[in-house]
Amino acid sequence: MRDTFTSPRVEDMKRRRRVYRTRLSVLLSILFILVVGSLAYFSAHPRATIRYVIVSGTHIINPEDVEQSVRADMTGRYIRLFKKSNSFIYPKGKIYSDLLAQFPRIESLSIYRDNLTTLHIAISERSGSYLYCGASIPETSTDIGENCYFINSDGYIFDKAPYFSGNVYFKYYMSIPDITSTDPLGSQMLPKESFHALARFIDGVTSIGFKPIDLVIDEDGEGSLYLNHLDGATSPKIIFKSSSDLETLFNNLSLSMKKPEFASEINTKYSKLLYIDLRFNNKVVYKFEE
Repeated sequence: MRDTFTSPRVEDMKRRRRVYRTRLSVLLSILFILVVGSLAYFSAHPRATIRYVIVSGTHIINPEDVEQSVRADMTGRYIRLFKKSNSFIYPKGKIYSDLLAQFPRIESLSIYRDNLTTLHIAISERSGSYLYCGASIPETSTDIGENCYFINSDGYIFDKAPYFSGNVYFKYYMSIPDITSTDPLGSQMLPKESFHALARFIDGVTSIGFKPIDLVIDEDGEGSLYLNHLDGATSPKIIFKSSSDLETLFNNLSLSMKKPEFASEINTKYSKLLYIDLRFNNKVVYKFEE
């Protein structure tokens, strides 16, 4: 077997190539680190960071809740490097989908910037989805008749409604103070702020998976929010005091529904659910049909 002779010149050329490739790899690695580091640094530059969130078009939805949701989605960094609130890489798609999921009242939504530090959230709310149908739910469906009225998004009773079968519209039942006649047309069902708070509460209950259909508030201010049910099943309801902080009540219910054991029991035994009671401080009490 013959040994292959390699000249010193060839060996030197190979060594030079190895050194060149090693140096090039090191140089490119350093350059890559510098570029990524610079981009990560400048992603947090104040002139390119969204600092202001302007919410417009809301009527019932609380704009502060919308802003809080948007800022939560822009908190933190991508792969621990690039700031999410950067004007060029902020998570527009996630903000869009999260707002639609959290606020079912949103009918259309637009997200845009008019400069590098201001984000606009333009919202159009659903309207015309409420009926006022008297002080209490009739004992039989045949007694409902055409005694319902349309309510606008401020709780103002503005028009007579025809008879609707089923749950096409959400219905309010309560006594209206200071009405001098039996015809509530042209009356304010509740003060605007109170009506908006109730609407937000109902929207919140909807957002966590329930389907509210009627709300009854008796003369003592006790509210019964009736939920959708199947024929032959119970008529479940959420009981609360209308004078309570409804945002706190919803937060208590929402936190309970995030507990797997609670949510599983409610969902699997829903046809036997009688009520969920929110009248006790920071407690959620519930009962099923035996």
